[in-house]
Amino acid sequence: MKKENSSASVSLEATSANDALDTARQYVQSLKRAERDSGVFRQLEVARSVQEAFFPEQCIPGLSCQAFYKPALTVGGDYYDFLPLHDGRWGIAIGDVSGKGIGAALMMASLQGSLRAEALHSPSDVATLVDNVNRLVHGSSLDYFYASLFYAEYQPTTRLLEYVNAGHCPPIVLRQNHGGYEVRKLNPAGPPVGMLPNSHYKSTTFQLEVSDCVVAYTDGITEAQTAEDELWGQKRLETLLCSSQHQTPQQIVRRIVDEVSAFASGGSQTDDMTLVVMQVPEQ
Repeated sequence: MKKENSSASVSLEATSANDALDTARQYVQSLKRAERDSGVFRQLEVARSVQEAFFPEQCIPGLSCQAFYKPALTVGGDYYDFLPLHDGRWGIAIGDVSGKGIGAALMMASLQGSLRAEALHSPSDVATLVDNVNRLVHGSSLDYFYASLFYAEYQPTTRLLEYVNAGHCPPIVLRQNHGGYEVRKLNPAGPPVGMLPNSHYKSTTFQLEVSDCVVAYTDGITEAQTAEDELWGQKRLETLLCSSQHQTPQQIVRRIVDEVSAFASGGSQTDDMTLVVMQVPEQ
């Protein structure tokens, strides 16, 4: 009996030692995971700060502007920009890269860099500029990455807007008419950039008038959804905008964001959201 008790004791001690070793290993592994996750988190936070620095701080002279941006993840693939150009013109861009997260954010940076290089250093007509951006983006991205893009050049002295819409949600122009607003859309006339190597685009002009309001957005706004997968939708956006007479861009942005948030309460954000509102002030 004594020998059997001794063997059982040794076996129990060995089991306890193995359990302790396993616990220690699990603890070390958890520390390594925490350290790795912490490092990834820090890198994502840095990436978010860098991406936020991409967005413009200044508005376009002669326009009142307000913008809103909220990525679905830490970083995102939505993009907007204001670019001072030659002869007093200003470039206006808003885009939406396919996908979300780091991959989309990297392509967004490539899109912004390509567009800025073309607009600032190789001045040309708007259609040729987007042709060139399309080739640059297609040549520097994977086949399944592309981006919808609305790019316009605005002359504050004449209020003339020349634009190309490459597969993007049509910006809405609100124009006062008999005490209300009428809606005019700047519709797409070509595929997203980066989708096809030899796409060609046509530009269109639009004459803005005093008190006109331009609302540009990405589909994260209209496709915000409830927990039951109901979409907020284009109709709700247009109805809201048509009842926004005499409101400032800041008020319009806040109203859209509040209504989308209330509508999607309980649902998760599935796409990046960007909203840019620009208004020609009354003289």
